[in-house]
Order: sequence, then structure tokens, then C-alpha cells
Amino acid sequence: METKTNKAISLLRAGNLKEALLIFRTFRIGFTKEERRTLQIASESLSGNSLFYQQLGIDPAKEIEKSRAILASKYL
Repeated sequence: METKTNKAISLLRAGNLKEALLIFRTFRIGFTKEERRTLQIASESLSGNSLFYQQLGIDPAKEIEKSRAILASKYL
């Protein structure tokens, strides 16, 4: 049986960040509050809501890169 963590890691290694973030953003353990927020913003930005975050003054591209760094430091 494949766990959510294993599935998310395999998606991340395959380069499918959008699908991996959909899983990782639901995790409550292992991430700080700020890291969870970054993963949420990155996931929603990749799903087509980047304009919303730009209007709030948040740089979606920067959040996506921060999410890559967070996930790489923890899982790769």
C-alpha cells in the first residue's frame, strides 16, 4: 500500500510539482505554519490563482521557488 507521503515524494521526483503540492499542502505534521502557508500559496498559484496573490502583493513565482526549496530540503 502506497502512503500519501510516498506518492507525493514520487510525484516530486518525477517533476510534477503541482500534483505533489496538492498532497503536501494537506500535511500538518513536519511543516511550520509559514511553510504550510507557502505550500498552499504555491499550490493555488500553479492551479491558476496566481493573479489573486499578485493583487495581494505576493509574488507567486517566489512562493513556488520557496516551496521547491522546502520540499527538497525535507524529502529529496
